[in-house]
Amino acid sequence: MTLAADMILLAFDEEGGRLPVRQSLAPAVRGALLAELLAGGRLVDEDGTARAAGDAPQDAALRHVWQRVTAEPGRKWLHWVRKDGRESIHEVLRGMAKDGLLEQSTSRVLGVFPLNRAELTPAGLAAAAEVRAAVVATAEADGPGGDRFGLLTGLAHAGGQLGTALSSDRRRALKPRLTALSDGAAPVSGAVRRAVQDLQGAAVS
Repeated sequence: MTLAADMILLAFDEEGGRLPVRQSLAPAVRGALLAELLAGGRLVDEDGTARAAGDAPQDAALRHVWQRVTAEPGRKWLHWVRKDGRESIHEVLRGMAKDGLLEQSTSRVLGVFPLNRAELTPAGLAAAAEVRAAVVATAEADGPGGDRFGLLTGLAHAGGQLGTALSSDRRRALKPRLTALSDGAAPVSGAVRRAVQDLQGAAVS
């Protein structure tokens, strides 16, 4: 399972019946894809820009991002975090459906407007619970947090996606730890944070 799939599982409510419609989810998912490619050596950071390296990944969502970066070298991380967010979410959801983690359906609002829904299967519910538990354990632990869930927790903090795992009071209490984990996910985490801030600013203005 990809880091982006973990990010989506983290976004589901505990009952798994609803994936919240949040603008911030798109940059968080894009950030997870980019961070996994970077950690796996398929992207490298060159003075704040992304460059593809190695062979194309097998996973469809990861491969799509890698191919785009390959075609446009020298772009800043923020560009890639902002790029094709909805498309990436849909690709990750399709992969999760193939893995039996969720079911997707489409209905129509007022008989006209299509509404896509994603609901976790029992396997997906179990996986989501494991992801939330791992994120909580990582946030509460001491140490560098350099593993997969340290990366996920840092990116989720940067992207404002920790609400299903940690209460607002707990996030405030753990802010130094969460900030350190986010710093450990640089340079992608900084781009995710900036993209989310820009979305929030546009919503207010």
